[in-house]
Amino acid sequence: MLFLHPRSVSFGSASWDGVVSVAIGRVAARSVVEFGDNGPHIVMADVPEQRVDVTVVQELAGDDLASSSPGDSGSLRFEAASNASGAARKRVSMTAVVMSVKYLASGKGGSQRTVTLVAVADDGDEDPVTVADL
Repeated sequence: MLFLHPRSVSFGSASWDGVVSVAIGRVAARSVVEFGDNGPHIVMADVPEQRVDVTVVQELAGDDLASSSPGDSGSLRFEAASNASGAARKRVSMTAVVMSVKYLASGKGGSQRTVTLVAVADDGDEDPVTVADL
């Protein structure tokens, strides 16, 4: 899932301004593949464990003195719409843990912060990401 220019982005008690994108990706943490006896191709595949990675890209107006750190845990929440009119707005929320915080400074005086998080489920059965209509 990709959300461009989401509104009201917060992590824990901190509000994150200037967020340009939130990308939610899913990857197999463990996979199982089996081959048959009749040829070289896979006949069965399964993903019993998966990981939900979240990347938040934020434009910074100045210095960033109140950044999150790897290991910080909290609720990541934001609202997003499919267009500027705000139609079909969604609220997305999840419990997440910060894995990395990186910065990129441009020569034009601007800078970006990229925070990578991993979403954590309350139990191993439920999807850690909740998307609700507003």
